[in-house]
Amino acid sequence: MTEKTGTRPGAARGILFGGLAVFVAAPALLLATGHDAIRPSADSAKELSLAGALVPALAGLLLIHGIPLHAPKLLPEVTDRRGLGRQATALALIAFLWPLALYLLSAAGQQALVRDVWALAKPLVFLALPLILLRALPARDSFRLTWRPRETWQWLAPIPAVLVFGWLYVLGPLAPPLPTAEDYPDPVYLAVGATLTFFTANVLEEVFFRGMLQTRLEALFGRWPGILLSALLFAWLHLPTHGQGSLPLTLGAIVAFQGFFGLFTGYLWSRYRNLWAPIAAHTAMNTLPLLLM
Repeated sequence: MTEKTGTRPGAARGILFGGLAVFVAAPALLLATGHDAIRPSADSAKELSLAGALVPALAGLLLIHGIPLHAPKLLPEVTDRRGLGRQATALALIAFLWPLALYLLSAAGQQALVRDVWALAKPLVFLALPLILLRALPARDSFRLTWRPRETWQWLAPIPAVLVFGWLYVLGPLAPPLPTAEDYPDPVYLAVGATLTFFTANVLEEVFFRGMLQTRLEALFGRWPGILLSALLFAWLHLPTHGQGSLPLTLGAIVAFQGFFGLFTGYLWSRYRNLWAPIAAHTAMNTLPLLLM
């Protein structure tokens, strides 16, 4: 099927160059201020080097680009740009306003409340609410998630990039220290937390940010503007929980860490249209270190 997105060149160029500028500025800001290491979360005592955050994602991006197999343009023709735009706007507002609300709560001294609702509310915020809004804002174009790709190569082609990313991030020379039993002394707490993280982060975040949001942004603005914008909103998601001290430093860190990871998983989704590939990469980053512990 031929993809005719009806892209507005001016808006697409603005998103493309603005997004690229942010991704260049974030690591430059960290280096210029002497912050060449990032805490993976606000309550983490361990640090990840800036190179350890960037290299796995960049290596994955290069591998995806270098492997010749890629999905054809699987987006349907956009016949209802206004309806699709309303859907994309609603999803983008969820991605922007929810982290902002939690950040303001945290700044007001409600860190315990933020920790309690962070994972538990995700199914409501990033699944139930989007499905309700998508039904309330219908568009003529069908953007149903494809969980089982039709072609065998769509399963095989993402494997090298996911494996290389996982090895570099978890076991490579720039990888952060693996967690230890001292970090998670209660095995029951660890098991429950890892399971909850798998479903609310590894699966649900990829369904929302890649499957729902990025797909529509790509259809409206083109592949790379859609990837860049969804990756920045994915980085913004981590504002309440990945504080690094000052707000500029936190913004630089989440773009350099979660933002570049969002570029990698976004390109996986755009290139292969196999949602299990970004879920596998997300699992390698979040869950594999706990299993190796």
